[in-house]
Amino acid sequence: MTTKVAARETGLSEYELRAGFRQGRYPAIEIGKGTRAKRLRWNLDFLRAAIKRDMVNTLRVNRSNGEE
Repeated sequence: MTTKVAARETGLSEYELRAGFRQGRYPAIEIGKGTRAKRLRWNLDFLRAAIKRDMVNTLRVNRSNGEE
């Protein structure tokens, strides 16, 4: 699915999805040639699993720092 559809389905912004992909947080497939023509395609199941993993890690870090 496209970045626009993935953003709508997950509630994240398109910017957050692209930035998370560049940081290695969200899995996607790059389609196209060159540096400017590439587009991202997302698998919703993999993306939701990555978002859940990030949420669990954030909770774990907050709890270890005494935050809730």
